[in-house]
Parts: sequence; structure tokens; C-alpha cells
Amino acid sequence: MSDTWLKYRREHPRLLLFSIFVAWKLLIVLVALASPGLGYDTSTSLLPWYDGTQSVLSATLAAPQNQWLKFVRWDAVYFTHIANQGHVYEQEWAFGIGLSSVLSWIGRSESMSNFRRSVTDADNGVDLPAYGICSGPNAFTVAGVIVSHTAHFLAVILLFELSTSLLEDNKKSYISFTAAALHIFSPAGIFLSAPSTESIFAPLSFLGFWAYLHAIRCFNHAKILTGCLNIILAGLAFGLATIIRSNGILAGIPFLIEAVTITLTILSRGLSLSRITRLASIVVGGLLVGLGMVAPQFIAYQEYCADRASSERRPWCEWSLPSIFTFVQSHYWNVGPFRYWTLSNVPLFLLAGPTLGLLTYSAAAVLRTPALVKGGAVSHDITALQKKLMASLALPQLMLAILAFSSYHVQIITRISSGYPLWYIWLAAKATDEPNRVVIVIRWMIIYALVQAGLYASFLPPA
Repeated sequence: MSDTWLKYRREHPRLLLFSIFVAWKLLIVLVALASPGLGYDTSTSLLPWYDGTQSVLSATLAAPQNQWLKFVRWDAVYFTHIANQGHVYEQEWAFGIGLSSVLSWIGRSESMSNFRRSVTDADNGVDLPAYGICSGPNAFTVAGVIVSHTAHFLAVILLFELSTSLLEDNKKSYISFTAAALHIFSPAGIFLSAPSTESIFAPLSFLGFWAYLHAIRCFNHAKILTGCLNIILAGLAFGLATIIRSNGILAGIPFLIEAVTITLTILSRGLSLSRITRLASIVVGGLLVGLGMVAPQFIAYQEYCADRASSERRPWCEWSLPSIFTFVQSHYWNVGPFRYWTLSNVPLFLLAGPTLGLLTYSAAAVLRTPALVKGGAVSHDITALQKKLMASLALPQLMLAILAFSSYHVQIITRISSGYPLWYIWLAAKATDEPNRVVIVIRWMIIYALVQAGLYASFLPPA
């Protein structure tokens, strides 16, 4: 049985990953559907689940079509509302424009309309959308669930490809497969199935890192044009990821370091066409990353600040660098340095502890020793390149852990960590050297995700 498994993993890794993915998702969905009810928060019931004018939640909670409601919890309430009606309230700008725009486009598409028309009651001829299965926000819920599952599997495959291209070791096939499989069992859990940003952020992030690593390798082998194109592709992917989730901006760190490095090289060795071209592409890529943060702020500024009397302008309009995102995070969500450090939040820090530990330790370990596997490449040239490649993965992840510990609502680290590839790859590599310790981590990931699915569907913390 073991030989058959190993052979299948070597010959059909993507198909095997798909099988594992489907089995795991079915289990997550079953846990969610088996949850007892709404929990303490009834925000979902405020959404217009009927025809946009009235709610049928209280009357038809047990109806099969309303099982979709199990996926509309916490942030998903905002995303489905924004997809349906746009940014009605100022605080909704904390959730950006990326995912809600995608859900709005799909939810209003002709294919979704055809799907709604196709779901009918064959016995009595009642159109089920009239009971809420795909009318109103439920159309966007269905779109969100479909998008999340599709994006999550795409992230799994991209992580497999990223790991394969990163590793220069005879164990890379095993490590790549294990890293991709670990992402399936991510502690982000049901957030990678619900209408939330984590699932769509991850493949964009992984694509960005893959393109960036490929670009650095091309530069190292004097393939300047190919390297420049990949750097721009990386910036575009990271920019789109930043529109989805603001922490995507951390991917700009490697661009900044590379730009400074090339600039110092120019100052010390002089100008050359290859250096100028390389620097220009790095700058363009970095600007694309930054555009993912600036564009939503500009849209909000036009809505709340431009051409308005001073009495109608919001306080953040007067800032030197106006940012609705920073304002609403601080004003409505109390996000800021050390604001979350209260005695009542100690349990949330404990819940976040394993993920914070993995992110921090793996990033620090890789910065110290870029060879992930014992016996890896040790020549000077390869080690120098490996250090650069590993640092580009480790630094954004390390910064994320620091910010989550000091400034964020710390419990969200278990889900936003899903968009950072290094710790999965590092953990997979450790499975070859310290399997017993890795098994403990995997058990924690699975148990956490399953318990989280039940709590989430009942609208219970942690979120």
C-alpha cells in the first residue's frame, strides 16, 4: 500500500492533491452543516435574503437552501453585503474592494442567472430562488463559496509549483507535495471555503513569489528581459493581492531591498544597460504592489472628500496622507500598536501562539540557514542565490508575524498566514528530518480547522 501511494505521488501528484482536497473540503462542509445554529450574533439575518426588500431567515432557517447561511459569518457578512449594495457604510472600507468586486461581478453574471433559473422544484413548480437559494445576497454567497474553493485549489497547485522551482535537492518532489498538502489542511480552515479574502489572496501571493523567484534566477543567469518581465508579473500579482488584503503590501519588501542593492551596485560599479533595465523593472513592479494599496484609497477619497464642503468631509480627509483604511481600522476596529494587549485578549494570543511561533521560527531559521534540507547545495554561488531567494520569502512572513503580534487582532493570524508559502515549505522540509515533531503540528492544524468550522458556522469565535 505504501509503495502504491509513493508511486502515485511521484507519477500523479496533482491528481492526488485534488483527491485529498475534495475529501478534506467535504469534511469541512459536513462539519459546518452539522453546526447547531446562528450562535450569539444574528447579523446574517439583517441581510435581505428574499427579494431585496424583506427577510425570510427566521421563517425558513431550517430549509435546505438556507444552509448557505452557514458560510456567511464574520467578515463574510460584509463581503456579501458590499458585493450586493456597494460600500454603504464607512467602516466597510476596512474590507477593501477586491473580493467584493469579484463576487459582485460573478453574482450578477448571466451564468449565475441561468443557475438560479435551473434550480426549481420539479414537483410543485416553485422556483427555489424565491425562497432565497440564489436571490439577493445568496447569489453572492454561492459565488463566494465557488470562488473560494476554486482559488484554494489553485493556491495548492501554485504552492506545489513554487516549491518545486525553489528547491534544488533530490527530495524536492516529496517536499513540494507535502507543502501543497499542508496548505489543504491549513488552520485557515473554513475561511478558505467561505466568502472571505484568504482563499483568493493565497494564489495571487504564491504566483507573485513564484514570478519573483524566477526573475531573480533569470537576472543571476544574465537573462535580463525574461527577468524584467517576471518582475513586472510579480508586482502585478502582488498588487492584485494587496487589493484583496492590505497585508499584501508586505510583498513590497523584497522589491525595496533589490532596488537598493542594484542602486548601490550602480553607484559602485557604474551604469550599464542591464543594470538600468533591471532597476527600472524592479521600480515598476514595486509601484504595482503599492498601487494595490493606493487605488482603493483614491476611490474612497473621491467619494468622501473630493468636492465636498469642509463640514461634510471626514476627519481622515485632512491627513497629510489620507487613508480611509487606516482610519476605519483604528476608529471602528481599534487596530493599532499594542491596543490589543489587554488581559481579556490573553486567550486569543494563546490561540494565535502556534501560528505565530511557526511563522517566526521558520522565517528566522531560513534567514540563518537557507538550505532547507540537510545535505543541500553548499557551493558559494548557489548559497548566495539561495540566501536571496529564501530572504524574499522569509522577510514578508516575519514582518507579518511581528505586526500581528503587536498591532492586529492577533487571532486572525491563523487565517492570513495561509497566503505566505515559506512556513509550509519549511515544515514539509522538516518532515524529512524531524517527522515526529511535524506530525504534532499537522494534528494541531487538522483539529483546529475542524473545530473552527463548527464554531464559525454557529457564528462563534474565534474569527
